[in-house]
Formats: sequence, C-alpha cells, structure tokens
Amino acid sequence: MKTFSYVGLDIRGRSQSGRMHALDEVSLEETLRSNGVWLVEAKAEKDAAAEEIRSNPNRYGAVSRRDLINFCTLMGFLIKVGIPLVQSLDVAAQDCDRVAFAKVIREVKRSVESGLQLADSMARFPKCFSHSMTSLVRAGEQSGALPESFAELKRYLEWQDQIASDVKQATIYPAIVMITTMIFVLVLFTFVVPRFVGLLSVAKVELPWPTKVVFGVSDFTKATWWIWMIVLLVGPIVIQVARKKSHAFAVLWDRLWMKVPLFGAMTHMLWIARFAQNLAVLYRNGVPLVTGLKLCEGLVGSPMVGGIVVDVARRIEEGETFSGALRQHSIFPNLLLRMSVIGEKTGQLDHALENVSGYYNLIVPQRIKRIFGLMEPALILFLVTVVGFVALAVFMPILSLMAGIK
Repeated sequence: MKTFSYVGLDIRGRSQSGRMHALDEVSLEETLRSNGVWLVEAKAEKDAAAEEIRSNPNRYGAVSRRDLINFCTLMGFLIKVGIPLVQSLDVAAQDCDRVAFAKVIREVKRSVESGLQLADSMARFPKCFSHSMTSLVRAGEQSGALPESFAELKRYLEWQDQIASDVKQATIYPAIVMITTMIFVLVLFTFVVPRFVGLLSVAKVELPWPTKVVFGVSDFTKATWWIWMIVLLVGPIVIQVARKKSHAFAVLWDRLWMKVPLFGAMTHMLWIARFAQNLAVLYRNGVPLVTGLKLCEGLVGSPMVGGIVVDVARRIEEGETFSGALRQHSIFPNLLLRMSVIGEKTGQLDHALENVSGYYNLIVPQRIKRIFGLMEPALILFLVTVVGFVALAVFMPILSLMAGIK
C-alpha cells in the first residue's frame, strides 16, 4: 500500500488535489473515478517513517515482547469501552515509554486517519508487528471483534513470554557452570600442567601411565588452544549466520539437532508447542486454516518445520483433511494427530490444538529443568574427576622421586 499525492478534475472541471492510499496508480485512478474525479497527475510519496525504520534497524531495534503486551492490553481495553480507534492509538503512543515504538504507533495512527485499515497500517512496520499479529487484527476488523483480537494477542504474547522465561531460568545456571568448567580445563592443561612437565623432565623420573596421558593431553591442548577458542567462540556465530543465509543449511542443521540426545527431543517439543499454539490462536480468530498454516511457517522457530507446515497447507488445498496431511510427516507426534482428528469431528479444532499446546507447555519446562538438573551434578563430577586425575598424575612421580631420595 502506497501513499499518492494526486491532482484531478471533477465533473464540473474544477481542480481537485489531495493524498490517498492505494496499491498502485491504476487502483488510485479507479477509486477516484468512482468518486467522480478524473486523475490528471499522481506521484507516490515516500513513506518516511517506514523507510527510516528499515534503514536504521540498529537505532529502532526490535520491539520487546513486553512493549507489545502493554500495547495490546491498552488497545483492547480502550476500544472495548468505546473510545474511537484513532484516539486509542494516540493514547497508546503517549503511554509508551519506548520512543521508537511510540513513533511507530503515531505513524500507524496517521495511516488510520488517512483511511487505511489498522491491520494494513501495522503491516507497514513488519519489524514491530509480525504477520500473525496483523492477521489477527485484520480478522478482528472484519468480524467486528477487534477488542477480542487484542485480548487474544495479549494472551498469546504472555504465553511466549512465559515459555521464554522458563527456558532462560532453567538454562542460565547450568550454562554458566558448563562455560566455567570448559575454561578451567583449558587453563589447567595449557598453563598449569606444563610447569610440572618441566620440573619432572629435569628430575628425569620414570613417569607412570597416568602422568604420560595428562602430559600428552597438555601438549596437545597447548599446541591447539587457539583452535578450541575459535570453535567455542566463533563456531556458534558462524552457525547462526549460515542458518540465516542458507535455507538448505538451516533445514539440515534442524534435522541434525533433532538427533542430539535429550536436547533434540526437548527442542522438538518446543517446535510442536509453538505450531499448535499459533495455529489455534489464528484459527479461533477467524483466519482460514490454510492461511493460518502459511503464517505459521515463520512462527515455529524452525525452517525445517516451517517447510513441512507449508506442505501441509498445500495438501489441504488439494483436498486432504488436516489430520491426513499431518500424518504424511513423521515430525508430528501421535498426540497432535489424535487431537486433530477429534477436533475435526467435533468442529473444535482450535480447542484441540490448544489442548496439545497446553500439554507441551507443562511438559517442556519440566523436561528442561530435569535435563539441566542432571547436567549440573554431571559437570561437577566431571570437574572433580579431571582435577583428581591430574593431581594423581602429578603427585605419583613426585612421590617416586621422594622415595628414591630417601
């Protein structure tokens, strides 16, 4: 949707000028013609706000989930009590603490004032409002249930925030322990053990096999420490960049990650929970099933699952049932398949999908806490074993040397 400045002539030959939103110049001419104005000249205006946000992503950045929750909460309440949409947007802009997001809301308000639908106005800023958000708002506008759409968006964003909080809370401490352990082992074999190597080499003591093993690992680590640092620090960054640049690599990485013990199954559950929750929210608010599936492509957090979801949408367009299309892909668990069949038979597919999502919302945090709860003592046990083995390897030749002196 573009904004045009136009000059035209009415039926009496008088000049008419103004600004209007239209898809292109042809659509503009048809709209003016229906209003009794013949287009003479039209010029597309640059969308300064949208261009500024797209050209300065670091300045504006992505809108936080908490800002979106506050926005949806306030908009739903204001519209529900009867405040006009334009005034509601003005209040939301004044109430917003983030300057960049407040500017976006004001630009959305100006677009609505000029005749654009709220969903189309929000769609001008895809970095702030996702496709699922604009789709739910559009469905609410078409059905006359805009406050309910904002309430649904609020519940959905709070669900996302809760899942992210559970994952972060369960992983932050084990991650710190793991990183600390790796750094300690690297420093131990790179700087500490080599000092004992020089001492025992001067003493010319017969080295037992534990000492030979530790000294061999120390020599290898000392010679290749920079490789390990690159792998640990640069490796994750390279993988993330490759996933963004190459769709084929992203799909391959997801397939490989699913085969990782414990973590693969947990990530699989997260993907299915996101898929079920997003599709339930979209479908319940009037978005057609096929459209909702296509919107879910970028919402599940996995290019591999996203491609499968698009294939499910294609199969439904060709005449298959939703549950039948899901059965063609082994990634969907039996619980989702069974609930989909029940939802289709009862006509309550959204409730069936929500039940699946609710189940995984309970299971995933428990599984995360269980996995990282086991990792913590395992890491401590590994650290104690390494330190104990190194101490044994160092003190055995020293004890032999002292016995020889006596």
